[in-house]
Amino acid sequence: MNADNRVIELLSEMIIEQKKTNEKLGHVDDRLGNLEVQFVGMDKRLENVEKQQAKTNLAIRELRLSIMKFAEKINQQVILEKRVSKLEKTVFKH
Repeated sequence: MNADNRVIELLSEMIIEQKKTNEKLGHVDDRLGNLEVQFVGMDKRLENVEKQQAKTNLAIRELRLSIMKFAEKINQQVILEKRVSKLEKTVFKH
C-alpha cells in the first residue's frame, strides 16, 4: 500500500509540474503572438519605408539630371562670355 501511495504522490507532483509547464508555455505562446503582431506592423512600416526610398531615389536622380543640365548651361554661358570678352577687346582696342 505504501508503494501505491508513493506512486500516486509522484503522479500528483508530475501533474502539478505539468500544469506549471503548461502555464509557462501559455505565457510563451502569448508573447510569441504579440511578437507576431509586432512583426506584421514592422513589415508594413518597412514596406512603406521601401516605397518612400524608391520615391526618394527617383527624386535624387531627377535632381542630379537637372544639376547636370544646369552645369552644362553654365559652361555654355562661360564659353559665350569668353568669346564676347575677346570680341570686346578686339573691337574696343582703339
